[in-house]
Amino acid sequence: MPKGKKQNLKNPMLGTFPPPNLSLTNMEDDPPDFDLPEVPPFTKIATDDSAYKTWVCLYPVYFDSTKTHQEGRRVVRELAVPNPLAKDLAESIKILGLSCVFEPHKTHPRNWINPGRVRVQLFNEQKIPLNNNIPTRKELIKQAASVLSEVQKNNPQQFPPSHSPAISRGILKEGKSNDSGSTASSSTSVTGQAASGSGSNTSTASPSKKKGRKGRK
Repeated sequence: MPKGKKQNLKNPMLGTFPPPNLSLTNMEDDPPDFDLPEVPPFTKIATDDSAYKTWVCLYPVYFDSTKTHQEGRRVVRELAVPNPLAKDLAESIKILGLSCVFEPHKTHPRNWINPGRVRVQLFNEQKIPLNNNIPTRKELIKQAASVLSEVQKNNPQQFPPSHSPAISRGILKEGKSNDSGSTASSSTSVTGQAASGSGSNTSTASPSKKKGRKGRK
């Protein structure tokens, strides 16, 4: 390309094809692969979260006893429950007497297999706690955990789905153990072969060493 001329970066295919059809009228024909959990009665479902941006967000993983602190758990294991659901968490918040919004399509980045999030109105516009017994976010999580265990006992779980790691964990462990066993056996056989090979090398190398020593003598 001659010096002093700028390269033309315009897309040569631009304008040759019509734009794709972005109509969303047929979205009902393609439902999600799994059913969303039922929403507790008198629970708001957020469609526009702009009005709830200042509310505290709670995820089920905060209360999951099968998760570690590094994986997202926020309460001690004694207060946690196995595989909690966002709908049960929303019901627990209502028992505490606080307003909440259920967001079924939101997920935690470390627990995407268990969808759902709950927004809680903990403070008013003046940043004053609405409940004097729950003045902080930490206290909210602690009290929600104590109520969640009772709610979960009364509501039998239908989640997580069968492909969730929480259910298939035992199968995965068995598969890993079988793989590790086969790997161990194969490594043992390889080690045995290596040992036999090293033995043969030693037996063939020893005469040469003796000859070398005799030669030195």
